Amino acid sequence: MDLVALSLASILLLALFDLWVGIANDAANFLNSAFGSRVARRRTVLVIAGIGVLFGALTSNGLMEVARRGVFDPSWFVDESGGVRVDLILAIYLGVMAADVLLLDLFNSLGLPTSTTVSIISELVGASVAVALWTTPGGPAEALRVINTGPVLGIYTGIFLSVVVAFFTSAVVMFAVRLVYGHDLRASFPALGWLWSGLAFSCLAYFVVYKGLRSSGLIPAETMAILQEHLWTALAAVFVVAGLIGVALGRRHRTLLGVIILAGTGALGLAFAGNDLVNFIGPAVAAAQAVFVDGIDLSGQVTTPPWALALAGGVMVTSLTLSQKSRRVRDTEVRIAARGGAQQRFRPGPVSRTVVSIARGAYGALRVAVPRSIRARAHGRTAPPPADPTDPPYDLLRASVNLVVASLLISIGTANRLPLSTTYITFMCAMGASLGDRTWGVDDAGGRVAGILTVLGGWLLTGLVAATGAFSMASIIVLGGPLGVPSALGLVAFGLWRLTQVRSSLEPVVE
Repeated sequence: MDLVALSLASILLLALFDLWVGIANDAANFLNSAFGSRVARRRTVLVIAGIGVLFGALTSNGLMEVARRGVFDPSWFVDESGGVRVDLILAIYLGVMAADVLLLDLFNSLGLPTSTTVSIISELVGASVAVALWTTPGGPAEALRVINTGPVLGIYTGIFLSVVVAFFTSAVVMFAVRLVYGHDLRASFPALGWLWSGLAFSCLAYFVVYKGLRSSGLIPAETMAILQEHLWTALAAVFVVAGLIGVALGRRHRTLLGVIILAGTGALGLAFAGNDLVNFIGPAVAAAQAVFVDGIDLSGQVTTPPWALALAGGVMVTSLTLSQKSRRVRDTEVRIAARGGAQQRFRPGPVSRTVVSIARGAYGALRVAVPRSIRARAHGRTAPPPADPTDPPYDLLRASVNLVVASLLISIGTANRLPLSTTYITFMCAMGASLGDRTWGVDDAGGRVAGILTVLGGWLLTGLVAATGAFSMASIIVLGGPLGVPSALGLVAFGLWRLTQVRSSLEPVVE
């Protein structure tokens, strides 16, 4: 088979598999609130999430810019006549996809969430540097110039800052919401349920417009401009309508909160699908266009064909429904944030104990500054009730806060064109809300912090491992000549086989 045809076919096949393993990791983030609160049957939650994912895929504008010019400068990979060096472009994207499949499957096997945004950016960095190093003169220093350093550093900085913002914002919001509503929602929601209903649906509406529909093409540009001009009026109208629904359902708080949670789950599914299509199929789309579109400008924006979006959406929904790996990742998140004495997967170590000690010291200093009468009233409203083994890991109010705060932060970042990772924000919102809801006890705080630090450490390693893996794969492809592509594919097959053995040795997760 022609080497170009083999490379392209391999990229497309790996892209489909990447969709499968990638959504298995991301699904843990937008499903953990619904499953953690047991708001509905598993099938119902998956149907609603699947609709959101499919809608997000189909309404995506499909502009895979980050896979072309966002990370590396494609002008490095042209021939003397100015034409695209298709063999080099395919080597970059095949190296990216080979590394990404192995990386995501590794994290899924370990039950750890990671960011597909960070992984794909790091892999593009590693693979493009490798190809530049082995095909252009000048050595490593010159090869590094292929990277658009400013935009890449900006993306990394914005993403990691969002981790801190998401954690502390959700902790503060959760504490404030619990202070208003307490734990006896049957007593507080008839009078005040309208307020949370209005705020929640206003945030979700803002999120769907800015993260789901703004660039989908479903809303004409003129209508979108009018909507932006009268944004606060539109949100006020949503607040009033949702508030009236809250008044009507005030005595049925479980129904009201259930609707908020399921709506938030579908909305986050929409956002994950629309956002992560760039990560999963962007390299494959760019590779196919480099081969089939004469004179393609890899520094521009080319819309992905609708059939490719539909295929991607179908694969994502299928993986969402059938993948067992997603349950392992979701189990990790739910355990860390669960209320009561949930058994933690991670044991406290010196670092986590130090963090807990510092936090307890800061909390003690803060308590001194607050009058005793105010502390007593706040304690009475927010102190968690005795744990019941039959209770779900999250109560309905906290599950709704997880989704609403994550949606609001993602939509604010999107509206202001800030780089962010939906995975990081959603995970850290769930962790912060668990702290703000006072679920962390003296006995288990160290284990929870150890779990969060393990996930954060995995995220830091994601960039390094992804860049190194893609560099290695692209180097094998370029330096291996005719055997380069088969060798890379053989390494992928061997790695997936070994990870299958690892998963078979682990205890299955039962929901």
